[in-house]
Parts: sequence; C-alpha cells; structure tokens
Amino acid sequence: MHPRDYLECEPGSRTSASTVERKTWGILLLVAAGVAVPMYRLTDWFGRKAIQVSVSFRPLRQADPGAALPVVVGLDQDYELSSLVVSEVAPGGPAAAGRVVWRLEKQGKGAATRGFLYGQPPEGLQPAAKTGAEPLKAGTTYRVEVAAGKIQGATVFQARGSEE
Repeated sequence: MHPRDYLECEPGSRTSASTVERKTWGILLLVAAGVAVPMYRLTDWFGRKAIQVSVSFRPLRQADPGAALPVVVGLDQDYELSSLVVSEVAPGGPAAAGRVVWRLEKQGKGAATRGFLYGQPPEGLQPAAKTGAEPLKAGTTYRVEVAAGKIQGATVFQARGSEE
C-alpha cells in the first residue's frame, strides 16, 4: 500500500487521514519538546537576570596602619541602581545576616553606573540614614547587595588592611 492511499481510506477504516494527522502532530510535538527542554535547561534565556558584582581594593600610599583599603565595587554593565546595602557578615553565620554599615536608596532620577567607591554614593542614591558609611574594618567579612529595579546582585568580600 502506498502512503498516499492512507489519506484516501474510508472513514472508520483502521488507518484514516485523522490518524496520520495525529501521528504527524505527535512527532512535531516530540521534536519541539526535544528542542525546547535543552534550551530551557542549558541556557539562561528564561531565567532571572542577575547583576554580577565584583570587588577590588585600591592601595593608598599614606594609609593608616591597620586601616582597611578603599573598596571599589564593580558591576558587569551599566545599571541605574535603586538600592545598595553593605552589611557585616557575622563569623560562622549565614552570609545574608549581619549589621548594615551602609544603606543607600534611590532619590529621584539617577545615572547609570558600572561601579563606585565604598562611601561615595553613586548619582541618584542617598543614604537611608542621616549618617554616611561606617569605616570598614580590616579582616572583617562584608556582603554587598545591589538592585536595579527587579534585577539584583550580591557578593561577599573580606576587607583588606593596608599592611596586607
């Protein structure tokens, strides 16, 4: 029997045109699932975007002995930040818990930024409290959390002293 003959079968016979059509749709569905599932699992196209945060230290020549080096926080691309929190991480505790040493919130229209120096608010952010950033202590672990609307990012770092 030729494949074309299946389409010309009488209704009610074992292989009708609707059966062939169902098989075709079933195969197409399997192929689509075979492509979609790996794309979903192996790419980040459908996941939440996260801000990649990095920290670097800038040595100063006239730094006080034992004082923490200035910290530069870098972002993977330009973001208009809506909030920034730097908190102290308790030794042996979870990285998310700790005393806040610097909190900034959005005040009006800000400019996109790719990085900032600890203690100097990026444009458009203002301290949440009337006090500025507390000085960092060398050897203490801190967590930096940034947000730009619904996109967030964080990293943990240990402040370095000027003698390190």
